[in-house]
Amino acid sequence: MIVANTHRTIGGLIAIKGATVSQRMIDSLTRSRVLNSSDNVEISRDLVQGERKKKRVPDMAVGIALIALGVIGSMAVYRSASATVSVVGVARNLDRGRVIEASDLQAIRISPESAQFFVDASNAGSLLGKILTVSVKGGTPLSESMVSAASPLGPDEALTSAAIPVGNIPSNLAVNDTVRLVLTPDATITNAAPPLLFDEVVTVWAIEQSDDLNSAVIVTFRGPLRLSLAIAGAGNVRISLVSE
Repeated sequence: MIVANTHRTIGGLIAIKGATVSQRMIDSLTRSRVLNSSDNVEISRDLVQGERKKKRVPDMAVGIALIALGVIGSMAVYRSASATVSVVGVARNLDRGRVIEASDLQAIRISPESAQFFVDASNAGSLLGKILTVSVKGGTPLSESMVSAASPLGPDEALTSAAIPVGNIPSNLAVNDTVRLVLTPDATITNAAPPLLFDEVVTVWAIEQSDDLNSAVIVTFRGPLRLSLAIAGAGNVRISLVSE
C-alpha cells in the first residue's frame, strides 16, 4: 500500500510539473506572439507615417517652388515698372499749328528703349514757343520732328491780326502755313480801289476762335510792316494757302 501510494504521489508530481512546464511554454509562445504582433503593428505604423512623409515632401517642394516663382515674378514686375524714363508729352489734344505753351505739356514715363526717340523731360523748356507740325492726342510724347521753331521777328517784321470770315479761310489752314492775302476794300467807301493781292507771301502765326465772333476767326500774320497798313485799310481779307 505504501509503495502504491508512493507511486501515485510521484506520478501526481510528475503530472503537475508537466502541466506547469506546458503552461510555461504556452505563456512563452503567447508572449512571443503578442510581441511579434505589436512589432508588426509598430512596423505598419512606421510604414504609414513614412508614406505620409513621402507624400508631404513633394507637396512642400511644390509649394516652395510656387512661392519662389511668385517672388521672382513680383520682383520682375517691380523692376519693369521702375525702369522707365520721363519724357515730354502733351497734356490734351492739340491741333497742328499750335504754338506750344507750358500748360500744353506734361511728363510721361515710358521705357528707356522708346525714350531715345522723344524729348527728355529735362528739356521741356526747349519746346516752348515752337509750333506743332502735326495734330496730337493727349498723352502723346513729343519728338523734335513734331515741332517747328519760330525764329524771332526781324526789324522790319510785324504781327498783324485780322478777323476773317470763316468762308475766307482754307479748311486746313494751320499755324506756320505760308499764305497769300487778297485785300478787298470796304464796300461802304465810295470810289474804293479794286481787290488787291498783297505782294509778299506771309506766314500764319496764330489762329484763334473768338467767342464774340461766331462767323469769323482771328488770324495773326507774320509779315512786313506794311502789311499792317494794308490790312487796316481793307474792308475784307481772303486767305489763299500756297506752298512754301
